[in-house]
Amino acid sequence: MLLLFAGCGIYFFLHSYLANEAVKQLVAKGFRLSANGYRKGYNLFNVMALGLLLFLLYKTESPLLYPKSTELTIAGALVAFSGSIIMFLAVRNYDLPSFFVFRSETKMPLQIKGLNQYMRHPLYSGTIVLVLGFCIALPYLKVWLFLVLMIIYIFIGMQYEEQKLVMWFGDDYKNYQKKVKRLIPGII
Repeated sequence: MLLLFAGCGIYFFLHSYLANEAVKQLVAKGFRLSANGYRKGYNLFNVMALGLLLFLLYKTESPLLYPKSTELTIAGALVAFSGSIIMFLAVRNYDLPSFFVFRSETKMPLQIKGLNQYMRHPLYSGTIVLVLGFCIALPYLKVWLFLVLMIIYIFIGMQYEEQKLVMWFGDDYKNYQKKVKRLIPGII
């Protein structure tokens, strides 16, 4: 379980560290990469590292926290499906072809439509709901530990992301922050 804990820490740290603007420029310059080249490498690294982390999660031995049941499996599947729907609706608000480097990245305007009018980070909200569904359906300590670590990472990552968004959008983003909660409409 310690290896899983360390793997989560390393993955979450690198995910944010490599997204830092100064690090992007340093690595891109060192490897003579364009901005799109860096983005492709970053995305590839994250997909491979997340796959490795999920494999480690799968292989880690862990006790059950409570007995499995058909009812909990169905409930967990429904919660996970709800998280997937939230994630799907969240990404519809963004320029995915440029995010995945199918075309050059452009600076998008501040997104305050769709789910973003109710929460500033709907993709994170959906991810938390998705993983919570897995926790309900697969009641292993390791899955719940993964959820807790992921939530901690999300809250830390949101701090850095929002600093960047304030830098890009200025008062527009500050006003948006005052009106719209981060993850749960009207609550958090």
